[in-house]
Amino acid sequence: MRNLIPPFVRPMMRLLGADDRGAFGVLVGMLLATGVLLGMAALTVDVGQLYQERAELQNGADAGSLAVAKSCVAGAACAPGTAATYANLNAKDGVSAVTLVCGHDLKGGLPGCPGSTGTMVDCPSAPAAGTNYVDVHTATRTSGGSSLLPPVFARALTGNAGYQGSTVHACARAMWGPAVKSSQSLAMTLSLCAWTQATGGTPPTFGVDTMIFVRDAPSAPTCAGLSTPGEFGWLNDIGGCTAAIDLTQSGYAAGSDPGKNITKACQDALTSYVASGTPIFFPIFDTSTGSGSGATYHLVGLAAFILTGYANMNPLKDDIPSPFTKDSCPNGATTPSCIYGHFTQALVPVSTTVGTGTYFGATAVQLAG
Repeated sequence: MRNLIPPFVRPMMRLLGADDRGAFGVLVGMLLATGVLLGMAALTVDVGQLYQERAELQNGADAGSLAVAKSCVAGAACAPGTAATYANLNAKDGVSAVTLVCGHDLKGGLPGCPGSTGTMVDCPSAPAAGTNYVDVHTATRTSGGSSLLPPVFARALTGNAGYQGSTVHACARAMWGPAVKSSQSLAMTLSLCAWTQATGGTPPTFGVDTMIFVRDAPSAPTCAGLSTPGEFGWLNDIGGCTAAIDLTQSGYAAGSDPGKNITKACQDALTSYVASGTPIFFPIFDTSTGSGSGATYHLVGLAAFILTGYANMNPLKDDIPSPFTKDSCPNGATTPSCIYGHFTQALVPVSTTVGTGTYFGATAVQLAG
């Protein structure tokens, strides 16, 4: 056969044999016909869409649970509706569904949560009884102008024109409770006895206006003896009349001002808090030792307090709110220092460590599960 082909034709035949143009088209046609390319597209495009949707829904659930938790702390009641706002803000298309907001809070504003189903998108089982928490469940929105997440290539691959897509789910939990760290506490401590008198103890009653003897005096016999000799409840000042409190450490703070006259920084701080109405964070102590500048206080927690006035804060001029009068905190032979206002619940700035023990109203919020 070889001898039948003229010699001058043989080079042309060799060139044609080496030309593979068109082979790729044939290969693509075969792959399309067998569904391999569609399968690969489904894995890369459709699964990518699902993961993106899952990430957005998880971010929305995280943000929504933190927002609801903060509303439970700061307001008269929890605001479950804030979860939808934050869930939508974290969705690329601006829409998502909040399918359930549940949990437990001291104010009783959240419905209880169902038991865990054990799936990867479910929240874990409810925490210990009495723990404050909120679960926010999110999902792909299926009504109100949006549809299920459409896996385009998967629909083409299966040939099911009626298949509209997939629903993706996510859940997040936020917990709140006693704050155990603060770099912005006022450099003053109050006794557990004074806090119990003002709030009724555990569970506490917040929001009741009261007068508190900062330095327990004979005129306040139920709390007498808690203050150390020569000490007025002022703590080590890190600047601006603030104290750094970390109850995860030793739990002790040293007194620093045994005199009657408070510093200019503390005078300015008290005046500012009365004017602004923003919460003060007071360390609460149950026992104290030593005297004067060598005194130490055993701290058991942080309380949040709205300051409305003060008396006998030498040399700071008295600012006594109604209905209290000067007679309630007299300036006599044993001069007590007094503050006025009410204990409240408030978030401690930059604190995300939820501790255990007695809850005094100073609150930290953190994601948990």
